[in-house]
Amino acid sequence: MARAELVLARADHRRLRAASLDPDPLQLMAAACAHVDSARGESAELIVDLVPVSGRRVARWRRRLMRRAQRRGPSAYGEQIGASGSGSRGGAWGASVWEALNGQTSRASSGGRAAARTVRQTDLADGVGKFLPGSDTQVFAVQVLVRVSAARPADAQARLHQVMAVLDAWSGENWWRPVGPRRTGWRPYSSVWWRRRSFDRRYESGEFAPSRRQWVTSREIAALLKPATVHCPAANVVRTGGVVPPAPTKLPEWKGQPGVVPLGRVVGADGRSRLAAVPQADVLFGASFGKSGFGKSELALLQALTLAYSGFGIWFLDPHGAAVARALPYLTHPAVADRVWVIDLSAKDPNAPVASWNPLSMEGRDASQIQDVIGAVVGGLASAQGWGDRAPRARAILSHAVQVLTHLALHVCERGRPDLQPTLFSIPRLLTDEEWRMGVLELLPPRLRRFWHTTFPRYAGEAVPVVTQTLEQLETSDSLRAFLGQPRSSYDVRRAMDESKIVLLRCSGTGGGDQVISSLLLFDLFLAGLSREGIDPAELATMFAFADELRAIDGASRGYVAAILEQLRKYETRLMGMTQMAMRLSEETRLALMQNQSLLSAAAADSDEANYIARRMPGIDGPTIEGQPKWRYVMSTMLHGERTTPFRVHGVPIHQVLADYHHPERVPGLQTTIDTTLGRRPVGEILTALDGADDGSTCGLDDELLAFVQQHSPTPPRRTGRPAQSGETGGWTATGKSEVA
Repeated sequence: MARAELVLARADHRRLRAASLDPDPLQLMAAACAHVDSARGESAELIVDLVPVSGRRVARWRRRLMRRAQRRGPSAYGEQIGASGSGSRGGAWGASVWEALNGQTSRASSGGRAAARTVRQTDLADGVGKFLPGSDTQVFAVQVLVRVSAARPADAQARLHQVMAVLDAWSGENWWRPVGPRRTGWRPYSSVWWRRRSFDRRYESGEFAPSRRQWVTSREIAALLKPATVHCPAANVVRTGGVVPPAPTKLPEWKGQPGVVPLGRVVGADGRSRLAAVPQADVLFGASFGKSGFGKSELALLQALTLAYSGFGIWFLDPHGAAVARALPYLTHPAVADRVWVIDLSAKDPNAPVASWNPLSMEGRDASQIQDVIGAVVGGLASAQGWGDRAPRARAILSHAVQVLTHLALHVCERGRPDLQPTLFSIPRLLTDEEWRMGVLELLPPRLRRFWHTTFPRYAGEAVPVVTQTLEQLETSDSLRAFLGQPRSSYDVRRAMDESKIVLLRCSGTGGGDQVISSLLLFDLFLAGLSREGIDPAELATMFAFADELRAIDGASRGYVAAILEQLRKYETRLMGMTQMAMRLSEETRLALMQNQSLLSAAAADSDEANYIARRMPGIDGPTIEGQPKWRYVMSTMLHGERTTPFRVHGVPIHQVLADYHHPERVPGLQTTIDTTLGRRPVGEILTALDGADDGSTCGLDDELLAFVQQHSPTPPRRTGRPAQSGETGGWTATGKSEVA
């Protein structure tokens, strides 16, 4: 072990040089510590103890320095200027004696001595040094100790000099030097036996007893007390993560109470750590950005689960399903179990239960609502494919197809057979099977048949595949076909809103069908929110919608995420979006999200992403966000109607906060409850009812529907034209003008 105490080499009113920040003087300390093997018990420590000096003591010392400068008189280059120009006080006295012996008049008697003793202002300033009267800098008494331990004495001695070299950056008019023997090759400094005991006592106990009095100003020592800056690129430096203000003191502490949205653990200005929250009324929309695996989904789950237990409705769309599987063991409590809906669209087992959703269903509706159903289905499918104004013929064909099927659904419902309603998979049958189409058209009034007899045959053959390819993507997934292929719906997002259900939607995560179903689900959420128009907001139950992997969902929604952010606040629907990269969102979604968000959370991100988000957080720079470790966020939120300054949040895993609610052994019972409340049926059973048995013993849904229509049709079906041949589009071809008419 090697020891050294450092003191100022000259009188302490002489200034140290203020070390610059570029390069950072602590780089030398980091380099010295880089060779320390802590696993073997080695260490290297530079200890700086400071004790504030009162202003009264500094003023008293300043007056003493000024009197000393006055007694000395004028000086130049550190030497006194005598009466005869000699550089010593003795020379001035000798000149006076010589003048007296020779009968000359003494300069002192004529006032010359007083003139010679007049002190210049520069001499006073030099004598006082850094303790000038006009200085308002805080003064400290300082004690500097260096102790290094190593496996070998030579290594300890060498490392000791490395650490002492750190203070060379402050060498100027004054500098630091070690006390103790140092004039020969033997340089033990404070390790000599008569200094070692005092050194170790001060090191262990923190006693402030420097070898000599030495005062420094805060400006001189500040660069030694600061953390390492960006100009110290050493890898063995613990970073502070940038400057982030403390959490607002008005943030409520979360103790499980309802009416608040938990954020995580924060440290306030008082240094106390607590679980913070924000009032639910202040959270309208939220945005969470950051790298994958840095805690965005965990934060969303914590908020969704706590809001669910507070009685709010939850709609959680998870494209990959990991969040849904993690949430289920926490929702087995009897207080919420009967409110849980799980829509699992990743099921591959034929015996796996699946809920049902038929966007064409007219059960419980009347003819005045047919237009709403047409707009919802056509808008959802068109947005999933990004048609816009580029496919007018495909949109026209799809609109008329949905119109026919909704009228057909209303017809069978009025006759007590809602179990025969057509589904989305009836659209390709309507477009490609002429016999089936002509059979169902006989049930409809002439105004609805006119398009199919006059306009539809004239469309180009490539228009129909544009429509059918959208639905063909859904047909590649058995779970999607089972979910959308049942005549009667058990999933109703408007009902979920009004009854505060907890809806967990899990997509398969791959394939083009996910984009289509995500678009349909999100568009359905948007329309369900708009359907609340005209109801007193005080009577509306609030629903929080969480969309994980918002970029993938935004790519399918074609602008409806922005529409939700802009329009659904007044209908008590709040959207919380999570994504890795804000820059990959569509421009309209990104602008709407940043404009309307009331809770902004940023985990570590790429430099471009970090700079983009930092511009929305005053006082925070991009590197601060970019360098955050896992489970750390910088947040800004609305609090009592005002935007808070950004503050740092430490994420809390849900298994720590909600451990009492974690019961994985009850998940099978929860699944049984969900089967009952949602009426879920096995995938294989649903597909058999949709397509018919392979042996032909039973027919599919569309064939049963056609038979029912023919049975209740006022006139027998008439076929015109000839069957379509291979490669033709439209299902039938007119053979003459009279047949078209």
